[in-house]
Amino acid sequence: MNEKRYFKIFINKNIFGSQNKYLLLFDIINSNDNIDENTLKKYVKEQGYSDKNISYDINYLNKIILRSLNEFHYDKTISLKLQNHIKSVEILFYKGLYDECLKIIRKAKKLSIKNENEVLMLELLNWEKKCMGYSKGFYGAMSVNAKIDSYFNYIKENREITDLYYHSYFLKNNVGKMSYDKIIEDFNIIIGNPLFKKSGFELHSVQSRIFYFLTIANYFNVLNDKNRETINLEKTIEVFDQNPFYKEENPLDYISVYTRIIDIYKKSDDTTFHNKIDALRSFENILDFQKSVAKERIFFHTHHSELEFLIYNNNFEEATKIKLLVIKTLKENKYNIEPYYYIGLYYQFACIQLINENLSQSLKYVNLILNEFKLEDRPKSFIKTEILNLIIHFELKNYKLVLHNYNAFNKRYKKVFKLNYIEKKLIQLIVQISESPYSKNSTIEFRNILKKIEKKEDLEENISNKIYLKYINQKTS
Repeated sequence: MNEKRYFKIFINKNIFGSQNKYLLLFDIINSNDNIDENTLKKYVKEQGYSDKNISYDINYLNKIILRSLNEFHYDKTISLKLQNHIKSVEILFYKGLYDECLKIIRKAKKLSIKNENEVLMLELLNWEKKCMGYSKGFYGAMSVNAKIDSYFNYIKENREITDLYYHSYFLKNNVGKMSYDKIIEDFNIIIGNPLFKKSGFELHSVQSRIFYFLTIANYFNVLNDKNRETINLEKTIEVFDQNPFYKEENPLDYISVYTRIIDIYKKSDDTTFHNKIDALRSFENILDFQKSVAKERIFFHTHHSELEFLIYNNNFEEATKIKLLVIKTLKENKYNIEPYYYIGLYYQFACIQLINENLSQSLKYVNLILNEFKLEDRPKSFIKTEILNLIIHFELKNYKLVLHNYNAFNKRYKKVFKLNYIEKKLIQLIVQISESPYSKNSTIEFRNILKKIEKKEDLEENISNKIYLKYINQKTS
């Protein structure tokens, strides 16, 4: 709303041709979530303006809005302040005011130390070199030029650690899709890099230190060593906390790391878990720029984790209350977030409704995932939704559909997805009963597979297995 108010002030103090027309266009688009070009032309014509070249008018309005936003957010972040200083230096340089340029550069360099943006610092040094050359002479320019090499080295260090981090993230996400031995082999090469012989806190930039600890956290994630993964994630948060400017100006990175920590603590005690949730939810209070985007992600991450915590602890009554609160919030707010997060929430909703024996509602969320999203949006959850689909149709006694869906499931996923022990046993039983629904006592059959599962050691603890076991227990009673 503040940006919209500022835009109206901005357009009134600047002349943009027929400015009332652009205000009119802005108000029409702002008041209508969905509006096509023909309807827009109709509104414009009714107000006595020409509806010709409406596409040009929209493009021009877009330029005005961007100029207004640039002015409104002129100094919201250190990077924006630095870039504005650089613009001022460039303008003053072409006016020959070199001493004035150097004053601004000295001020900007102090800001840059807080921001640790080596690319912007290089640009500042380049302007300082030119200004020193014209105002102080050759030796002044030469002294500045000597500093540039160190910043190139910092950029090289950052690029190298970023590449290693990206590769570690790729390996972490491909466990189960590629050879585990190959993943460990690649990780040993990453961790063997000379950069990892240093302490992470010795690296020059904030981002380099963050990626250092996240790479190690990814390594321990693959080794399933949750304690050491948590230690390195906590060290990453420590880097953020030591650099409050970076933390406030990169909130989505901070939220992403904190969410991983919460995901680990959701298997811990109630107090620790909820303290972590509260800490992340309070983070939005220190934000200004990017606050609305951060709030969206905090909302999705914390409620997703809270629902998983409740499902892990078999508290489906409280999970149902949280689910209703989330649905209400989603209806009241227009969120612009990746499909990945929607799939995660809708999958939880489907699981909760299945355990509550509300099959039609559970199927509603299953269909929403399978029809509105794509496999690549969140592969693992998408495939597990297909398994829920088999269970729901089995409960609805749609046995032919169960068999049809099972054959389709095998064709699509057998080569790319490995079922865990509980999934194998459960799907085998569902298919056997569906093939001959009246020849078996389903209660006895479910009791038999429950005994086999209870004897099995090293079962993976995850939300899906919790739901399968809860469902099987319901079938045995």
